[in-house]
Amino acid sequence: MKHESIIVVYDSCQAVAEEIAGMLGAETVSVQSVNNRHIENSHSFVLAVEYQSDGQLTPHWQYAFQTICRADLSGKCFAVFIALGNNKNHSCCNELCAELEHNKAQIVGEQPYAGNPAWNLDNWVCSISPNL
Repeated sequence: MKHESIIVVYDSCQAVAEEIAGMLGAETVSVQSVNNRHIENSHSFVLAVEYQSDGQLTPHWQYAFQTICRADLSGKCFAVFIALGNNKNHSCCNELCAELEHNKAQIVGEQPYAGNPAWNLDNWVCSISPNL
């Protein structure tokens, strides 16, 4: 497998993931497909995280997050945004980022909720891209 510098991981928001990937020159990977090789062979990740209405990660994200956090994340950069959920998931996003940092990942961008009217995809990608 070739070295991939940036991977955008998504679940049901494939169109947004592809738009972000196009702006960053990245590869998109479904959360259902992300595996240790993706993690080992990539330097940077954009996670389009999805939460259920009860505030829990979706089952696909729960499994993927376990896979990601079992890997060596030293020197890896992560940008995280909530693609599906709501503003109530802000603390959940903080916890997810804290867990990544605990595993030696560097958080280069965090957006608690992409559905916020003030959020602009182009601006967010521009703000994270120099650090990925």
